[in-house]
Amino acid sequence: MFKNSFNSKAKIKLFKVIAIISLCIIAVVASVQTTGLTRAVIELLAFGGLIGLALAKPYIQPQDAQDSE
Repeated sequence: MFKNSFNSKAKIKLFKVIAIISLCIIAVVASVQTTGLTRAVIELLAFGGLIGLALAKPYIQPQDAQDSE
């Protein structure tokens, strides 16, 4: 059970790292390649995604793990 829980935590952490890097790349490309309202909207969405990832819980514990605490 511990191994499965660790594996899922590692997958979530990897997903978050990839998502953060992707959103940063999107913001930089938008900044370089677009202008005006398009640039502002793309950067706003990327920034919102970064804030969402930063504030998200790192993982959700299974119910039986919560009961043992």
